[in-house]
Amino acid sequence: MKRWIAWLLAGILLFGSAAAEGTAAPGKTGAAAEATESDEPEDLGGSENPGDETGGDDDGEMDFDDGDDEAPAGSALDAWNDWVNPYPDRNYEELVVGNPTPMDGKFFTGMWGNATSDIDVRSLVHGYYLTMWGYDTGLFVHTPNVVSGMVIGEDPEGNRTYTMALCDDLFFSDGTKITAWDYAFAVLFQAAPEVAETGGLPMDLSYLEGYDEYIRGEAKALKGVHVVSDLIIEFTVRHEYLPYFFELYRMCFCPFPIYEIAPGCKVYDDGQGCYIGNEDPGVKQKIFTADLIRETVMDPEYGYLAHPTVGSGPYVLTGWDQETFTCTFEINPYFKGDWEGNKPTIPKLRYTLARNEDMVDLLREDQFQLLNKVTRQDSIINGIQLVGSGLGFSMQSYPRIGLTFIVFTPDRPCLQEMNVRKAINYCFEKPETVDEYTAGYGMPMDGLIGLGQWMYSLVMGTMDYPVELPENPTSQDQKEYDEQIAAWEELSLDGLKHYDLNVEEAVRLLEENGWTLNGDGGAFTPGTDAVRCKEIDGKLEMLDLLCAYPETNITAESMLNLLVPHLAEAGIRLRLLPLDMKTLLRSYNDKDIEAIDMFYLGDDFNVEFDPQLFFQPGDPEAPFEDNLAWVHAQMYEYARLMCETEPQDALGFVTKWITFQEKLSDYLPMIPVYTNVYFDFYTSDLSNYNILKYITWGDAIVPSSYYNVGQAMADMIAEERAAAEAAGENPDASGTEEDLELADDEFAFDD
Repeated sequence: MKRWIAWLLAGILLFGSAAAEGTAAPGKTGAAAEATESDEPEDLGGSENPGDETGGDDDGEMDFDDGDDEAPAGSALDAWNDWVNPYPDRNYEELVVGNPTPMDGKFFTGMWGNATSDIDVRSLVHGYYLTMWGYDTGLFVHTPNVVSGMVIGEDPEGNRTYTMALCDDLFFSDGTKITAWDYAFAVLFQAAPEVAETGGLPMDLSYLEGYDEYIRGEAKALKGVHVVSDLIIEFTVRHEYLPYFFELYRMCFCPFPIYEIAPGCKVYDDGQGCYIGNEDPGVKQKIFTADLIRETVMDPEYGYLAHPTVGSGPYVLTGWDQETFTCTFEINPYFKGDWEGNKPTIPKLRYTLARNEDMVDLLREDQFQLLNKVTRQDSIINGIQLVGSGLGFSMQSYPRIGLTFIVFTPDRPCLQEMNVRKAINYCFEKPETVDEYTAGYGMPMDGLIGLGQWMYSLVMGTMDYPVELPENPTSQDQKEYDEQIAAWEELSLDGLKHYDLNVEEAVRLLEENGWTLNGDGGAFTPGTDAVRCKEIDGKLEMLDLLCAYPETNITAESMLNLLVPHLAEAGIRLRLLPLDMKTLLRSYNDKDIEAIDMFYLGDDFNVEFDPQLFFQPGDPEAPFEDNLAWVHAQMYEYARLMCETEPQDALGFVTKWITFQEKLSDYLPMIPVYTNVYFDFYTSDLSNYNILKYITWGDAIVPSSYYNVGQAMADMIAEERAAAEAAGENPDASGTEEDLELADDEFAFDD
């Protein structure tokens, strides 16, 4: 299994990096996303010969001249002028980006919704997070261009305080200086009970000292957040919430402009922690209320939720059209750069919905210049063919850090029994579903696992173990090193329960649990009766289920062919309900459509993988009960124990991660369906775009450049020719094949 995964990943990364401008090794990938779903399912896979499929040579590198090994006739300048302008009207002032998942207009925080496309927008307009994932360390660290220094201390009780000094050159996009008060406001706002009154889901900051008293209204201030000065902020984490594997992630806050979100309010710190009060002490009526949030944040025309026009990210949001799902952006002139010092150079961006039916055609027609997170079979094939056409397009593929799954509604009576959920899983042809949707670029999963997760890579042996042997090791050093390597090599996912199609087993499980009646209360007769029933609490319950899915998702056809008939054979009726993404997510989160038993969803996980949010807490010590409440309590506890690991103990975390996955595959609070590979297709005039390294396209676009690469190469050759003429040399000497290759390297032309 490990060898198969290694081969598969190697093929994918070769395929993806062939157009990645010479970038041979991807960085760690991640995606900060919650329970959302692309407009289509996603999958992983590999090509038998990716170099050939994209018009490349056996070395896996793309050819600019589409396989023509002959040097161009005439001078190099003539050759380039023949190619230079396939799109003479291209506007290099604006890059148009398409994504198959529609935006929902929640561009402020995820407290009112967390569609993956909305997260992309946030990555553009919000920035300067206090902490970040350390790509080279595998741990969260303070962001070096935001926090100039950090001190961690503990009191006698074990409460841990993080004191962070901010850089003094941080500004919002309107030129207002960013201070520690803006970060304190961000914390207080996201914990505010007033958010819940507007239908939002406040952050659970119970790990901060004094949170419980503050949220209950027993304390005026949040003790765990303290502003020392304009440039120094402190966070205190309660000892009961330590250790935590992603420790510094808890301080991953970005600044919020209080004057935009809560005008008339101010953050105070009287020595007992921070709180929000009236800016004018003479005003006695409380200003920070749910009504204020409805006005300044929730208003669809001007509210900060859909129109965060003042931000701290690399770009400024200049427009949002809800009818066409389109956002426009311009460069933030006050952005100091990302953690590597990169500043955006593409003047304008347009981000909009791309429909699978014609997205690649529109890319070819220059209506899009970048397609992000392409997952559907026909779109992938069309994109690969376009890249191989020699028209000046590139592609990258990268393993998804998330998963597509079916989640069971916790309070539906027919789904409480574990055998019923297992019977449903035994009726699902998952491999065929995955292949049908993703053209072989996906794989079925039995756990809450994404192909791009670092934990999965370590267990499958496709990533180096985080173990180092000291220089000039002693025999004891060598022994300890060998023991650690052996411990890593023993890890596997073989303990996960796997469900192949087996209708007979599904029937056995249902009958074992008493689903032996028909709709009239008599004995269920296969071939005559359609739906199995059972008397529960004096009521005859029917296995007549309703599954909601995204209306733009073509998975309905697969489910109709590869799940519904097998369920019917076992005595379960499944009806499919298409919903628009906004209604689907609202129904999933708020359960406002009571009849839905199952949701077909997906999640692009955070690098910080804490799955407690998937489950409802309960008493983990309660005796076994065959219901989803007991299962959720168990899974919540396994998730909590997993994260309750010291940050340096990667082996301990991954070991607990495996236990969590084993329990999930057995208890089945959800059915994992598949993980997959994403594809990005784009014009080769987009240079230095490396989605393999960054979390979102919004992060990857910052160091990228967008210009007429071919024209720039022609100009360079013309300059060399003019210089040769001025020196009395033969100008045509610069028109050799070798010069073209040098020019290709110079401009990193990646088609």
